[in-house]
Amino acid sequence: MLRHDYSHYVSPPHHERSPKAPDVEPDSVEAVQLLRLAGAVLDKSPEDLMAIAESNPLLILDWLEAFRMRKQMADVEARYWSAAMAALSTAVPETMRKAAE
Repeated sequence: MLRHDYSHYVSPPHHERSPKAPDVEPDSVEAVQLLRLAGAVLDKSPEDLMAIAESNPLLILDWLEAFRMRKQMADVEARYWSAAMAALSTAVPETMRKAAE
């Protein structure tokens, strides 16, 4: 994924507080596999999940850890996008005012 340097669009005080871009590759094979696994888990009945846990409890622990890590990455990414939206929303009123002049 190409990342462009947009730092010149942000004033220095803002840039110092700007969050680092998340290190996420949402289209990676691992991410797609994890998404499919989550879907399969959600399609299972509680009884099916209990049977899997009884037959292979370490597998369930691995899945829980993988889901926790993916959620943590998603939370970081969500905060990044929120910060970018907030930065833009502060510029919009001023831009609109200047454009109206």
